[in-house]
Amino acid sequence: MKRIGTTLFAAASLLLAACTANEDGKAKELVTEFYQAHASARPSGALTLKELITFRSFLSVSLFDLLKDVSVAQEARTAQAAADLAADPDAEPLPPLVQGDLFTGNPNGASTFRVVQCEAQEREATCTVELIFSDAKLQSPAKWTDRLTLTRDARGWVIDNIQYASGNPPLRSGTLQDLLRKVLKRDTPALQ
Repeated sequence: MKRIGTTLFAAASLLLAACTANEDGKAKELVTEFYQAHASARPSGALTLKELITFRSFLSVSLFDLLKDVSVAQEARTAQAAADLAADPDAEPLPPLVQGDLFTGNPNGASTFRVVQCEAQEREATCTVELIFSDAKLQSPAKWTDRLTLTRDARGWVIDNIQYASGNPPLRSGTLQDLLRKVLKRDTPALQ
């Protein structure tokens, strides 16, 4: 009887390990597809409508809404700047709300990526991604590691946040969601 219990426990443990490995693989697959789309789109600044559509399937509702709100705020800012310039040709142009690639810790973006590891729990997963940016101007490539937080919704795994590498400048620190909230807060007019 004791042997049967031990055998059942071992079988359950193997089944649980196989399920966890399968979920780790699904999370890794999503992150890989996201960075492949990222390499094709090469987003910079607030996302355009086309970029929002491109990345929608990879993102949680909350992250997508923040990105959409920043895009709408940027469009309003651009329209206001155009109106200001029409009224006063000597007016200083407003800088964009965000500059550079939001999806990586380096505002210059990334040339290549490698998903190092994904660890999935029941409702949440984290993936560590090594990113490299290189161009002809750099003597040596910039290399850093960002961590992605994934959550599960009706579609399966989706990206909910990115923890930036927090290295020497130009690397960003903090998270993508925090950055987007700060941008929106800064752009919101004061209540009267």
